[in-house]
Amino acid sequence: MNVVDREKRDNRRWWPSALIIAAACAFCWPVFAGRIMLPADMCLLMLPWRELQDQFGFTRPHNPMFDPIQQYLPWRIYAVESLRAGFIPLWNPYAYCGTPFLANLQSTLLYPLNALFLLTDARHGFGLSAILHLSLGGLFMFAFLRTLSLRPAAALFGALVLMFNGFTVAWLEYPTLSLWVFMWLPALLWCCEKSLRQPHSVWPVLMALVVGIQFVGGHLQMSTYVVIAFLLYALVRFIAPAESRRRGWAIALPLLALALGLALAAAQILPTLELANHSGRVSHGAGAATSTAFPLTHFILYFAPNFFGNPADYNYWGSYRQPGVLNFMETACYVGIIPLFLAVLSFSRKRTWRHWFFLTLTLFALLSAIGSPVYLALYHLVPGFRELAGLGRVLCLAAFGIAGLAAVGLNDLMAEEKTRRTRWVIIGAAVAALLLGAAAVAFAPLRGQLPASMDFDAYLLRQIAFALGLLAAAALLLALRLRLRLGGPAFAMLATAILLVDLFGHGIAFNPFVDARMAYPQTNAILWLQEHADHQRVASLASDSLDWMAHNSPMVFGLRDIHGSDSLRLRRSFELVSGPELDQAHYPPPESPLLDALGVRYLITRRHVGEGWKLVRPGDSPVYENTEALPRAYLAFDFDLGSDAEGRAALVSPRREAILHLDDVTIGLGRMEIAALEDPAARVEFLRDAPNEVVIETSSRLPAVLVLTDSYYPGWKARVYETEVPIARANYGFRAVALPPGKHVVTFRYEPATFRLGLFVALTALALLAAWGMAVYLGSPDSTSETARRS
Repeated sequence: MNVVDREKRDNRRWWPSALIIAAACAFCWPVFAGRIMLPADMCLLMLPWRELQDQFGFTRPHNPMFDPIQQYLPWRIYAVESLRAGFIPLWNPYAYCGTPFLANLQSTLLYPLNALFLLTDARHGFGLSAILHLSLGGLFMFAFLRTLSLRPAAALFGALVLMFNGFTVAWLEYPTLSLWVFMWLPALLWCCEKSLRQPHSVWPVLMALVVGIQFVGGHLQMSTYVVIAFLLYALVRFIAPAESRRRGWAIALPLLALALGLALAAAQILPTLELANHSGRVSHGAGAATSTAFPLTHFILYFAPNFFGNPADYNYWGSYRQPGVLNFMETACYVGIIPLFLAVLSFSRKRTWRHWFFLTLTLFALLSAIGSPVYLALYHLVPGFRELAGLGRVLCLAAFGIAGLAAVGLNDLMAEEKTRRTRWVIIGAAVAALLLGAAAVAFAPLRGQLPASMDFDAYLLRQIAFALGLLAAAALLLALRLRLRLGGPAFAMLATAILLVDLFGHGIAFNPFVDARMAYPQTNAILWLQEHADHQRVASLASDSLDWMAHNSPMVFGLRDIHGSDSLRLRRSFELVSGPELDQAHYPPPESPLLDALGVRYLITRRHVGEGWKLVRPGDSPVYENTEALPRAYLAFDFDLGSDAEGRAALVSPRREAILHLDDVTIGLGRMEIAALEDPAARVEFLRDAPNEVVIETSSRLPAVLVLTDSYYPGWKARVYETEVPIARANYGFRAVALPPGKHVVTFRYEPATFRLGLFVALTALALLAAWGMAVYLGSPDSTSETARRS
């Protein structure tokens, strides 16, 4: 059988694809039992759901994670419900007195595969999305490695390493990191390689589409890493010996795809950049950035991923240097034992550009993760790179590089036809075993400081024993193959089996799969708040570390909260509620006049609240009413132009005054004469209170300023009847409109120019790609022949 026939036969084999999908389903098997892939059991530690603990037989969370339930779940529920209601939720009125929603990159409103959440309940969508993206990532990696002329078994091995390595598994419940961006990297490189070989085909169009898709996947840091790997691949293909006469395609096509992909994602990127400009998120310097670098001591995790414990086992202590900084996920790097052997052995034969790409990518990731000059060069040269946190996350590229090298190594060993010495394999296994033992001894004094109840020495002994067993199994298998005592197909099958035992054994129990009813169930306290809050705001303050409503959780029930959780938050809104040391769980305190100014009518808390608060719903989740809270919208008759400091002072004033800040949009408002008197008959009424639009009717015999205590932000337009009027920034961070005497209907509508411009650019880019694809199709020989036949 010649090479062409063998390739055609291999391409018809369906078993690798079936195994990839089956492995993804097996890893997430509780999804098929009706469980949800979310740490929703964390809800039972918080108000008002802690009173349901006995109902679920709850003792402690499977793995204590917060962001999946306080960010991803509320955002997905809000997005799904809004889209089903027939509108795009550009604005989120339920957090931080209002904040942009689509512009929040992690809202992933424009990510096409999140249409899956529209087909099912948002809570169940995360598990199904994990299965889908793990499968796609594996299939893309398999296709990419097959394009590099690897055997199906070797390509399958590399795909499984990518799917179940420590980074992917540890961040599985943070899908914008591990799934919705990172899993598109092999697809991008696959399309790139196919484009370089067939530049006049549809592959360059697909490459641009993949670039755009991963940019709307929800995590700029991961997109940056994907683009770096993509450009590095293009550079290596440009430098490598040309396989065609036009090597320049290796630079031109990727750069063109990158430009078109950015244009496709413009409707997401432009609003996000605008929000970043107003978020106040700044770099704290290179020193602070490198303080989150991957410690050299933690490289032992490449041999024993639980050497420092595991949060799912409630014994993690790997952040001993900087508590709270180097959590388990930020240092998750495990790729399996046998892939490390195969990656090293891949260099024992003739090296090609494939080796150098995967090796360069791995070394780049490792050097960047430890905060070396490689990272500092990116920090100073790449725009926006200095705002990225968690240097260890770049190890996703090391996992990808090792997966590729391991696949190449397995491919070479399958083709081995003469016996080879095995001493280097034995030496490697012995060195790894000695490193494990030396690390265990070196860290013994620190382990001695751990609570005796953790019994960590016995736990570590089990971890090391498992690692040594894997080392022995890998070394034995490799020795048998190098001595030709084992055939190539059998060797590949056993290597894959060891890999699955290794990665599944370490990772399958890490992620929580819990009862869907735990995910923000309706309670009597929440029903009471929904019935009484109306247009006003609520807040929750903790008495201990956890007895408060998770940030963003009120938005699940349509309750307007002053708090929130987001990496890109409005600076002014966040400053009002963050308090000392960015503490939102305890701030503002109940006695603070800020709660009055922010319109907090109801407070759910177990802490002492003092005077000024009336207990209106007793019980395990007490609700207090603030009778002094200002309405969310009111008419101010005391008006002046002033500074930010004066505006903040007005927030704690007992009077309803408006300090308008002198921006370009407010010039001219100062010439309006405002009476010093008040109109006791003045009236303010909400006619419509929707996410993207607020309509208010006012009536007053005197000129006044309508203050809406929603966040001031570019893109909001105001109209009095049909006449557009300027919106002033009032009292540091709210919206205000000056009104003459009489009755008025004021409409605030969110119409961000960045979204409209981005949408126009995206549609234009999509049209160009469609035209390009059609031109390629019509110009192809098959299409021309078919057209001639029909005519």
